[in-house]
Amino acid sequence: MLKNILFLLLSLLLTKENLEFEYVIQTESTPLNIYWISQDNILLSYLNEAEIFNLENRVRNKLDDCESCIYGYDKEILRCEYTHREIKSMQEFSTTVSIFDSKENLIFKKDIFPTVIPITCTKDYILLKNAYSFLEQKTYYLDIQKSELKEFERERKDLAINSLPPYKNISIGKERVILLTEENLLTVYRRVK
Repeated sequence: MLKNILFLLLSLLLTKENLEFEYVIQTESTPLNIYWISQDNILLSYLNEAEIFNLENRVRNKLDDCESCIYGYDKEILRCEYTHREIKSMQEFSTTVSIFDSKENLIFKKDIFPTVIPITCTKDYILLKNAYSFLEQKTYYLDIQKSELKEFERERKDLAINSLPPYKNISIGKERVILLTEENLLTVYRRVK
């Protein structure tokens, strides 16, 4: 709830500022998430890999590839792993989800059903989606503190900001805004005061 209020306030502030196109970040695939690590560094998280991208000098630092995982960020880089297993009934757990901190310490582990993969990973929650395309596509919210899994209904309210192109995702930093456009381009805009 607090994050939604902060996002709305930030968005309203952005609508009163001018944004100037800076450049497009060239990527081989579309990131699942963009996390701000610092004012100039972002973590681009893909399924099974991630990279830290410096927005000033445009240098990339690729993180170790991992099988069956995604990287996340919550005051440190996190690795969220998943393991699937065959089951004989719906009363069995088909997925195990684990979160490791930057020092490789296990900080959370849970067996769950249905068969899902993580798409967003923080210390407070994990967003998951169905692993297989033949399953009904749903999103799930795993509350880390309560160790509770619920179906996630997201009301997405896209905001038109200062004639920016249509976008699928937006990531707001202190000095820059990054858009994932409908064409899957990561475009960087700088705030002009």
